[in-house]
Order: sequence, then C-alpha cells, then structure tokens
Amino acid sequence: MLMNLMSALFDTYEFAQTNDLVDNHSLAEKGQVLVPIFHSSRKSNGNDVFEITIDEKGNAIGGCFLEKDEIVIFPVTEDSITRSGAKIAPHAICDELSYLAEEIDVKKNEEYHKGIKELLEYEKEKGLCKNFEIIGKYICRNEILDDFLRFFVKNCEYSIDDKYVLKYKIEEAADKVKEKSINLSKIFITFKIEKLYSADISVTRDVGLHNFYIDYVKEMNQSERNLRQCSATGQKDYCIERHRGVIGNAKLISISNNNETYYGRIKKGKDIFSLSYSASQKIHNMLKYLLDNETYRRFIGGDAYVVNWLAHDLEKGGFELISKWNFADDEIEELTMSELGGEVSNLLGDYFLGKNRQFAAKNDFYVLIVEKISNGRVSIKYFRRLTRSEAYERVKNWYESVSWKLYNKHWVPSLYEIVNFLYGEENSKGYLTCENKKLVRSTIERLLPCVIDSKKLPGDIARLAFNKLSNKHSYKKAWQKALSIGCALIKKHKYDYEGYNLNPDKISEVKKVKSSRDFNYGKLMAIYERVELAALLGRDGEDLKKERGKNLRITNADRLWSAMIRTPERTRFILESKIKPYMNILKKSKPGMYVFFDKMITEITLKLIELDDIQTGDKGALNEEFVLGYYYQKNEFYKKRDKKNEESE
Repeated sequence: MLMNLMSALFDTYEFAQTNDLVDNHSLAEKGQVLVPIFHSSRKSNGNDVFEITIDEKGNAIGGCFLEKDEIVIFPVTEDSITRSGAKIAPHAICDELSYLAEEIDVKKNEEYHKGIKELLEYEKEKGLCKNFEIIGKYICRNEILDDFLRFFVKNCEYSIDDKYVLKYKIEEAADKVKEKSINLSKIFITFKIEKLYSADISVTRDVGLHNFYIDYVKEMNQSERNLRQCSATGQKDYCIERHRGVIGNAKLISISNNNETYYGRIKKGKDIFSLSYSASQKIHNMLKYLLDNETYRRFIGGDAYVVNWLAHDLEKGGFELISKWNFADDEIEELTMSELGGEVSNLLGDYFLGKNRQFAAKNDFYVLIVEKISNGRVSIKYFRRLTRSEAYERVKNWYESVSWKLYNKHWVPSLYEIVNFLYGEENSKGYLTCENKKLVRSTIERLLPCVIDSKKLPGDIARLAFNKLSNKHSYKKAWQKALSIGCALIKKHKYDYEGYNLNPDKISEVKKVKSSRDFNYGKLMAIYERVELAALLGRDGEDLKKERGKNLRITNADRLWSAMIRTPERTRFILESKIKPYMNILKKSKPGMYVFFDKMITEITLKLIELDDIQTGDKGALNEEFVLGYYYQKNEFYKKRDKKNEESE
C-alpha cells in the first residue's frame, strides 16, 4: 500500500510540474502553494516570522513581522529538513536567528555562513541568480540581529538577557506602558529585495532563486559517487535514508533503530528499498500540500485526516466525501429519487468526469486516510486508487442507497451526521454530537469503504441505528433528524443484504415490507400518535413549525414507544385503552376525523390479526421495519395535509 501511495504522489507531482502548478503563486489558495523540491514552507503566527527588506546594493532598509497565517517558502538541505534536538543543520538561506546571529550561537552561525559562501561561489561560477548574490552578500556582513532590533524595537526601551530573551516596553494608551518579551533565537528570518524598476520580490515568491537552488542541489548530488537505483523512478540517483515529516515531524517513511529489525537477509534499513532525494521531495511535498490544503483534506478526529484528489485535475480540489455535499436550496427541492440519477449524477459527473467525460474517465481519483500515531510516525490507514468513472459510479451508488427525506425534502446524511447519530447524544442546543473523537475517526474509517469500495454496511451499524431509534425518550428536539438518519441506514442495509431500494414515498409498494407485522405495528403507532395530537390541538393534524413553541405534554405513543418494540401485543392493548378518550373528543368535535382514524385503526388491527394467524412463530420483539412503518404512515399524513392545503389555496 505504501509503495502504491508513493507512486501516486510522485505521479501527481510530476503532472503538476509539467502543467506549471508547482511554485505557481497565481494559483495559491489561502497562500498554499505546491512547494518546489528542496524547499519547505512555514506559516506565520503573527509574531514569529520576520521579513527584512534590503535594497539592490545589499543594505537593510526595513523589516516587519509577517501577518498571521501568511506562508513563507525557503530552501532547505537534506540535514536541515530533518533536524531535531541539538543537531546543527542550517537551512540554506532563511532560518532562525540562532543560526543567523553569531551573538546567539557561534557554532550554528559558522555552519550557516559556510553554506552561504558555497552558494555564493556556485552563483559566481554559473552567474545564474543576481538576487541571491544580493541576499548572500548582505548575510555575510553578520548584521542581521542588529537590523532586526533596529526595525522591530525602534526607539522603545529594551533589554536582552543571557538566554537571548528580548524584553521591551510599549505604550498601549496614555500613561500606560506594558512590558513584553520574545525569544530571539526562535525568530525566523526571511528576506525581500526592493527593486527600483520592477516589483519587490521576496524569497518566497522568487521562482528564479528557487530554480537556482534546485540546480545547485542536483549538481552537488550527481557528483556523489555512491548512486543507487531509486525504487520510485527506476533510475540511478542520489538516494537518502532520512525523509522529511508530513504532519509536524511525524514521518511517512522512517528506519527503525532496533537492531532486531534487520536479523536475516536484510541487514540495514536502506536494503528494504531506495528512494532518491528528488523523488522523496516530490512525494513528501505533494502529500504535505494535500494535508495543508483544506480543499483536499478533512479532519476526522484524533490526528487523522481523509485526503482525496484527482491526479490530473488538481485545480478541482478534493471531493466532499464525509461532510455534506453543498447543494443549493433549489437543488435540494428537486432532489427526488428519479433525479438522483439525473440532477445529482450531473453534479457528481461534473466533478469526477468533467465536460469531456470520455477522456477524463481514464484519469485517477485517490482516497487516503493518514493518521499521526506518534511524534515521529504517521500511519496510512486506508488508500484507494480508482478511475474517475469507477469513483463516480460508486459515490453515486452511495448517494442513491442512503438518500431519505428530512422535513419533507430529499436529503443524504453526511458521514459526520451518521456518526453523531450512532454514537452521540442530543446537546442543549438540540444537535446530535459525539464527543469521543477517536470513535468518530474509527467509525468514519469503517464507513468510507462503503462509499469508495461499495462495501456492504456493517451489520452492527444497522442494528445500532435501530437501537438508537428504539429510545425515543432521549430526543427532545432532534427526533426528526435522528429518525431520517436511522431510516437512511436501514434503507442502506436492506439495499446491501436484501437487494431492494426503498423509496421513502413508496415504502408500502415493497411487498416484503408491506406484509410485515413490524411494518403494520409502526403504522399503528403513528396513527395513535396522530389521534392524540389531533385531539389535544383541536385541528386536523399538526403544524410542526408552530408546535415547536408550545409545551405539549408527551403523548402516550411516545411514552410507550420502547415498550411497543419489546412487547408489541401487550402494548397495543394498553394503547387502545389510552387512546379511547381522545377518540371520543374527536367524535364530538371532529366526527369526520374520528371516522377516518377509526377506519384506519380497524384495518390495521385486522391485518395484524391476520398476520399473527399466518406467522404463528413470529410474536416477539419488533425489528427495524417498525420504524419504516411509523415513518411511512407519518409521511402519509403530511402528504394528505399538503394536498389539502394546495386544494384550499
């Protein structure tokens, strides 16, 4: 799986490079750019990245901290990208003040200047980058700390202690002075050149400087004698054993320090496979870009992310696999079962297949779950490579098989909504939410293959959905949402294991469901509930939008909901007696409604007696079809009410 993932990331980066998507700031989203090889990026927190501006003669003329969330790109070395602890390994140009100021750390500064001088010699020999010559000569003066203090502290009173913590005072208001402090050694310094006859250019945006450094590293690496065959490219190249991190310092590829790992044929970690420095940079920079970019990744709890992308259409971003698809309101209105093959399919098709569907279908769609399992390791929990046409069909199939209705609109629950329903509780605001983020993550990991691999819905999830709906008392405001999600999961389970696709508007047309005692008990429960509400409210059916502001007492049907599922026959007789007073109210105030309900109750009761005679061995607790019957009958009442409203209008 790891080799397949590395191949996919490498191919995607190669495509991006060929199509001018690497180091292209005009395509940046929220500052995120696909970083060139031998470079890295860093996000400012507002007071940790300082940019010094120098003129074309190499004189420092200004400086300031970059805005919060602004991203800088800078060259790195093989050692600096993996540095940790007390290891001295400077970045190539931009780095922390502990490297750039000899006053803070002489050894770090010496090593840093050694690299700068080598780059200046290379530039002098090749004459490829005037901008680096300007920056390099300025760095060699070793005046960076003084310039930082001059531009940052200015005329404020300040002091520096023996640990190089800068303390300074600023005036916040009239006669009010506040003392602040900052660790100088951790301040990251980057550079910008002020141009006389063109726009200013920073190290971050200087593509010419980036290419100059790439050429330098490639030339240095090719001069190495010990070249090996790269497992990713198949070519002889300079190969490395240490690779950069992708979530902080947590690495996708690492070598074990335990000797027992290599007992047998394999003696060293590098004997397992070889990866060139260039290929490693492409693979890791590609993955880092996908993980850093909200367009491609979704956080699913813990330190885990779902990442998906189109290999040859990066500008489309990722597809919303776990959160709700952003349909417009008018699209939701039109989202009927027949149109799931039309309107929604077109939306999915526009993403996966594009306009030229025959051509685009050949390209690949990737889905990845990656999790940080320690400060030094990441784990690949799931990876799939599909053609666009395969992904399109499978995602469309998921939408069709879990679509249901919510508040009389066709709708598809997101994976988050499903997990919050299954394992969460209703909070004070009436939302279903699961506080156990590890459980959220693990459940999404189980559900995602149902979407991407067309795997069957796990049986325990369908059972849990029915169990959650069996406890109606636990919902005060979120019952309708819970009912719709539960029905969607029941529908999916029946689609996977029994082979039929339930339409929420036509449940009774499925013969197997229609002839079920469980289904008819559910219909009866909905009728009992409606009778009591109609008598209490004194009108034909309820208007849910108005009822939410009223303090109606809980109905007998609600109170005995769980009992009906456990012992249906006994509970039916109890409800029959409890519903009589409400039937008498209707008989006096709404005789037509009384006749309507009485006829329905009689028909279903006779049907249940008939089914009890036929299904003599099936008189235990009810199953999930009870919920379908309840939903169906309640939906029928809504339809009748809506039809009546249309006729009156």
